[in-house]
Amino acid sequence: MPPGERVKDVWVALHQINPHFTASDFVIMPDHVHLLLIVNSADEFRFNPLVFAHWFMAASTSNGGLPPPIPCMRWDVPSYWQGSGQPEAPSLAKGGQTPAFAWSQDFWVDISFDSHQLTAIRRYIKMNPVRYFWKIDNPDMFRYRPNLRHPALDSTLRWSSVGDITILASPFLYLVRLTMKKTAAELEDKIVAHIERAKHGWTPVCGFISPGEREFERRLKALPNSRWIKAVPYGLPERYDPSVEDSRWLSAHRQLVLSSFDRNQIAPFTITRHGCLTMNERIAVIVARAAGTR
Repeated sequence: MPPGERVKDVWVALHQINPHFTASDFVIMPDHVHLLLIVNSADEFRFNPLVFAHWFMAASTSNGGLPPPIPCMRWDVPSYWQGSGQPEAPSLAKGGQTPAFAWSQDFWVDISFDSHQLTAIRRYIKMNPVRYFWKIDNPDMFRYRPNLRHPALDSTLRWSSVGDITILASPFLYLVRLTMKKTAAELEDKIVAHIERAKHGWTPVCGFISPGEREFERRLKALPNSRWIKAVPYGLPERYDPSVEDSRWLSAHRQLVLSSFDRNQIAPFTITRHGCLTMNERIAVIVARAAGTR
């Protein structure tokens, strides 16, 4: 039986194993899988996600029925796992064949208690096959570049990036900084002005963090030939996995994700006021250097 089929069978069987489990969205890729497990309980329910992950790996590589519970599993199990003399677990094997694959011990477990984050996770899983081909077709755009050196960048800082570094060569870079203290509606005139510059071939450099900046980003992406630099106020992780939206624009050679921070000093995805102010100061220097080449 193909390994992917075995994984799918065990995943679907979770509905029969424990009433607290909903085996929700999943996608099986050539070299990895994404699984969304929803744990429902109105009562206190002991559940250890790491133990569950190891159990699932064992269950999806075993031949025949599901294996007995791991001793440290902290969740209720059906009676047929409680000891000898009980009925065997229903077999999930097809044709008695053992799947010819082994799980890597390198896996990620994320826990969400937020409905908005759950929606984002579901979209991530759904779009994963598309992102996979984006990466296969454009490997250079998804390659993490540590210790990046470029004439436009201050060599005393630790730069890293993902995306099209040729965007840095544009002599028409400009800083977009829209305050958090005002709504996008209040910043409408500035947003329109920034969009007009982008229409005429200028390349914005922005953190895309405040509501006004995110509205500018939405309109910027609707322009047919726009390119931009997304500066982030934290260190990029070595194993950087872009979002679905970032992946779309990275694969189109329209975006560069750029960081000037050491991830050991400012952890990935940690946004602080100091980090944002420092980031904007460094963007201003990049823009000034670009202006000097015109």
